[in-house]
Amino acid sequence: MGSATNRNPARRLDDASSLARLLEFRPRLTVVLVFLTLMVAVVGWRIARDTGTRRVDVLSREAIGLFDAVSPAAVATALPDAAEAEVRFRALAGVPIGFPRDDVDFVPVEVRRETFANRPAASLRFRYAGEEYLLVVSARDRLLGAPSDAAFPEGSFVSGERGGRSFVLWEREGASFIVVSEVDVTQVFDLVRRLFT
Repeated sequence: MGSATNRNPARRLDDASSLARLLEFRPRLTVVLVFLTLMVAVVGWRIARDTGTRRVDVLSREAIGLFDAVSPAAVATALPDAAEAEVRFRALAGVPIGFPRDDVDFVPVEVRRETFANRPAASLRFRYAGEEYLLVVSARDRLLGAPSDAAFPEGSFVSGERGGRSFVLWEREGASFIVVSEVDVTQVFDLVRRLFT
């Protein structure tokens, strides 16, 4: 007697199907679905990453614009001491931040209310070792989105250069901070680490 082979296609499907015929094992379809899932995940990750990059670009450009816009009040008024500048800045920003009071190189120039990324913010224009800097703080919501949508983890720093200006951007305790200057980005980063973190 010859061997019995299953030549009936309908019967082969019945044998290859899983319980209650809900799933069928099709290797080609599985490979295609896995490939498509990976492709969608990579594209979504790149879009999310690029969105964060665009937000940082927008924020840095806006902060550089504020840095370049020297107000006549900053030139005309007397320089406040660090304690007075700290009190005014905290009142405007609503963020607990301390300025170095014993450092003779730190010279506050002007404290102002600003609109930054369409949100209320406070800015401090100051000199450190003769170089000009601008600190902008927004305490309302994260400038980069909800905590899960932040472009970088809290406690991390994003730094860069645009048009001859350096910036350092970070988020802490529900507030966003950015410092802008004309000096080298490594100097700005070092200053931020020493004075504001």
